[in-house]
Amino acid sequence: MFQRESVVKGTKPGVLKWLLLFPFLLVLAGLLFFLPWANPNAPAWVQAVGSIAAILAAWQIPYQHERLRAQKQKEDLLASVSWLALRVKNSFDHMAGVIKKSDVDARNRWLFLASPLDWSIHRDAAREIPLTEFTYDEISWLLSLRAITEFGVLCAESLRTWDFEARPHLAKDFPYNDGIEFHRPQIEWVLKRLPLRAPAKSSTSSVAGAPGASADEDL
Repeated sequence: MFQRESVVKGTKPGVLKWLLLFPFLLVLAGLLFFLPWANPNAPAWVQAVGSIAAILAAWQIPYQHERLRAQKQKEDLLASVSWLALRVKNSFDHMAGVIKKSDVDARNRWLFLASPLDWSIHRDAAREIPLTEFTYDEISWLLSLRAITEFGVLCAESLRTWDFEARPHLAKDFPYNDGIEFHRPQIEWVLKRLPLRAPAKSSTSSVAGAPGASADEDL
């Protein structure tokens, strides 16, 4: 027979909750065990035990409801960050490809698809995601994503105003080539650590409804 090993994991709030609840449960068990059932006052004792149980339930049910609500809200926020990171990667790859081509027609098609505006939307969406209720690791993912979107806005503005007549070699002379090489693995790093799933509509309206959403993916 194989031995099965069980590991019990608990968070600090969960352990504290049970430490606070243990004396009440101990008193309740003691009342049930030592309750004089043959005594004429037994119904009163039963009512007292029921009142204690009702108090515990009235405290525990809202607590569990709030805990589940906060957990669902955090999952939706992480899904929004994942969705935004994927959108940022698509926009980043598209822009980097245009720069690499050094072709004015490719840049003009990029402008026609409103890609510079996409970067402003990505940046604003990353700024609006709150840092509260996140762990240190999750905050580092979001801060990295914010830094990437800020850099993307700089690149998009430089590409939008690029003068091909004065400097035709875009791929060679683009001022943010080093930054592109630095931030590209950062996007991959963020995506590998985030749970990629469809976010709730209410938490990603600004991301999912951004113009040019399908343009980057088509290219």
